[in-house]
Amino acid sequence: MPYYLFNHLTALSKFRTSEELAIITDVDGTISEIAPTPGEAEVSDSMSNLLIALNKKFKLVGVISGRSLSNVRDMVGVDGILYVGNHGLEYLKNGEKFIEPEAEKYCLKMEELYKELENHHISKLEGLKLEDKKIGLCIHYRQCPSGEEAREKIRLALKQLLNSDELKISSGRKIIEIKPPLIQDKGTILEKIVEEYNLKQLIYLGDDVTDYDAFTKLEELEKKKNMETASILVLSKEIPIYVKNSAKYYLNSVLEVQRFFEWLLYK
Repeated sequence: MPYYLFNHLTALSKFRTSEELAIITDVDGTISEIAPTPGEAEVSDSMSNLLIALNKKFKLVGVISGRSLSNVRDMVGVDGILYVGNHGLEYLKNGEKFIEPEAEKYCLKMEELYKELENHHISKLEGLKLEDKKIGLCIHYRQCPSGEEAREKIRLALKQLLNSDELKISSGRKIIEIKPPLIQDKGTILEKIVEEYNLKQLIYLGDDVTDYDAFTKLEELEKKKNMETASILVLSKEIPIYVKNSAKYYLNSVLEVQRFFEWLLYK
């Protein structure tokens, strides 16, 4: 189990005055409250202002999200930071959009699958929502009356529609995602960011199963590159124990993330 961050701030004091610090964070559930539907989630003005201040003070601020790049850019709405969408398959740097070439090949397949799901009886399930991310799809069942039953029905429908090796299926907090079958996740993109920006100090914050890859990669990079790092999990009842145990520290809420950012900025 990780340590409660506010009981161990002394261990992170060195970051407050460092010009080398990079801060990379997940979005939903980390800097934005989890909402009933993706469209209802938002980053507060106070959180946005903190991101702006952090970006001015430190070497790099970036967000990595499972949302599409355009969606996460519109949601966060802060200029001058690094944006990564679809778990690393697309990103925005210096105003220019980049998509992994191999992932782009799956856009047509994702479009076809989205149409198939729209016409499938699973789409009529009460509370279910389909999200088209262009190079990925997301099925949200948070508002389904019976969550676990809905989850199994979704998996059965996908099994009927897809070949086993055709696309990659993964789970998150009340969501099932369909992605290109590529070796790409929050850990691999985090390593690319570390290499590209020659990072020596890095804080990563996340709250979901997909952040496990980033937490474990950060631990690996700390040893391999002799980096100074801190991995911070925003706790929830929906997180498996293996994800909890992969982070160094934990916080209890988005509000506590905001308090931590304020602590980094102001003495």
